[in-house]
Amino acid sequence: MIRSKKKIIAAGIIGNIIEYYDFALIGFLAVMMGNLFFPSTNPFLSLLGSFGAFAAGMIMRPVGALIFGHIGDRVSRRTALMSSLIMMALPTFLIGFLPTYGQIGILAPILLVLLRMVQGLSVGGEYASSIVYLVEQSSSNRQNLYGSFVSVGAKIGMALGSGFCGALLWYIGADAMGQWGWRIPFLGSIIIAAAGIYLRQNLTDTYTPNEDKMVPIIAILRHHRREFWQFLIIASSIWILYYTVFVYLPIWLEGNAGMSKADAGQINTISIVTGVVFIPIMAMIADKVGSLRLIRITALMVTLFVYPLFYEMSVGGYWGVLGSTIALVILLCSFQSPIFAATVNALRYHGYRASFTAVILGSAAGIVGGITPALMTTLVQLSANPFAPAYLIALTSIIGWITLRFMKD
Repeated sequence: MIRSKKKIIAAGIIGNIIEYYDFALIGFLAVMMGNLFFPSTNPFLSLLGSFGAFAAGMIMRPVGALIFGHIGDRVSRRTALMSSLIMMALPTFLIGFLPTYGQIGILAPILLVLLRMVQGLSVGGEYASSIVYLVEQSSSNRQNLYGSFVSVGAKIGMALGSGFCGALLWYIGADAMGQWGWRIPFLGSIIIAAAGIYLRQNLTDTYTPNEDKMVPIIAILRHHRREFWQFLIIASSIWILYYTVFVYLPIWLEGNAGMSKADAGQINTISIVTGVVFIPIMAMIADKVGSLRLIRITALMVTLFVYPLFYEMSVGGYWGVLGSTIALVILLCSFQSPIFAATVNALRYHGYRASFTAVILGSAAGIVGGITPALMTTLVQLSANPFAPAYLIALTSIIGWITLRFMKD
C-alpha cells in the first residue's frame, strides 16, 4: 500500500496534471485547431468554434461530478480516482489521431466535441475526488496546503502542455505545427497517463462508506442549500479569473497588446510556473489565517486591481505584460488556494463530501469556467472594448466578496 505522504500527494495530483496538460494544449493551439476543425473566412468564428469545443467538454463536468462524486461517497475514494483517470486519459490521446475538417468534413468537429465531452465527464469526477482525498489524508493544520496540491498539479500540467507546445513550435516551425505537429502533444499525454495508473494502482484509502441510504446530492440540496449556493457563487468567481488568466489571456495579448504568439506563449508558461510556486505559499497562509478570511481579502483586491493590471498589459510592452500577468497570477493563487479545503470542510458529514465538492467545483470550473474563454472573446468582439474581461472579473469578484460577508470561517 502507498503510505508515504509524498506518494499520496503524487497519486492525488497526477490526474490533474493530465487534465490541465490537455487544457494548455487547447489554449495554446486554439487558433490553429479552430482553422483545422472549424474553418471559416472569419477568424473570430474559427476561434469561437475552437473555444466552443473546449466549453462542450467543460459543461459535461457537473455530470461527471455527480457520477464520480456518488462513487466516491458510496463505494470508495480510490475507485473514483482510478476509474476517472483511465476515462480521462484515453480521449486526450485519441485527439492526436483525429482527421481534420479538410479530410473528412463536418465529422471532424463532431468527433472532437464528442471526445471533449468524454474528457469533461471524467474530469468532473477526477478533480473533486483528488481534492477530497488529499484533504482527508492531511493533518488538521495542513488541509489548505494538501488541498492546494491539486492546483499545483494543474499548474504543472499547464506548464508541461504550454512549454511542450512552445518548444515544438520553435523547433519545427508554424507551418509544420499546423500540418501535423499539433498531434504530437496529444499523443505524448499517454506517458503521463501511464505514470498515473502506476501511482494509483495501490492507493491508500482510509474512507469507509456508511449505511446512509439517501442519495448524497439529494440530501445536499434538501438540507444544505445555503452552503451549496454560497460556495457555488464564490467558486464561480474564482474560476472565471482562472480561465481568463490561463486559457484566454494568451489570445487577448495577441489581439490587444500587440504581442507575437511566441511571446504570449512564453509569458503564459512563466505565469503557470509562478502559480506552481505561489499556490502552496498562499495555502500555508490560509492554514494560518483561515480559508474564508483569505478569500474575502483577495476578492476585494481582485476587484480593485484587475482593471489597472489589464490596462498596464495593453500599454506596457513585454515587461509590462509580464509584470502584470505575474501580479494577476499571485492574486489568483491567493483567491483559489483556500477554496479546496474550505469546500471539503463546508459539510461536517464525510458521507456527502465527495458529492458536495464535486458538484460545486465541477459546476464552477465546468459550466462557468468552461464558457469563460468563449464569453470573453464574444464580449470583446461585441463591445469593441478590450477591457471588457476586466470589468466582468471585477463584477464577479465583488459578488463573491459580498457572499463571503455572510459566511464565517
